[in-house]
Amino acid sequence: MKPPGETGAGPAAEKRRAPRKRCLRAARCVFNKGCSDYSVLVRNVSAIGAKLTGDELFRLPEEFELQMADAAGAAIARRVRRVWSRADSIGVEFLEPAHALPVGAVQAATAPRI
Repeated sequence: MKPPGETGAGPAAEKRRAPRKRCLRAARCVFNKGCSDYSVLVRNVSAIGAKLTGDELFRLPEEFELQMADAAGAAIARRVRRVWSRADSIGVEFLEPAHALPVGAVQAATAPRI
């Protein structure tokens, strides 16, 4: 039996400052004054950050703009900073509130290139 107040969620859950929501959204990381971008998947998101997955994420700079669709489908962008990284994923912290992008901006950016 657990002591009162203990959830048993484990040590990883105790480190988190905000609850995460699972998602699977295409996004793009924009850097180099808008001249470079990189496609990623957002795997989970919270009020203070997100987990991104993709190939060769080590190529991303420490800070960049993350462009994606929010839960309602509106295109948004946020300035982020890398806080941890693994071989196929990184965690980012939001540095500023989200701002709206023009309609279709994220869809066009995440479409496959030929």
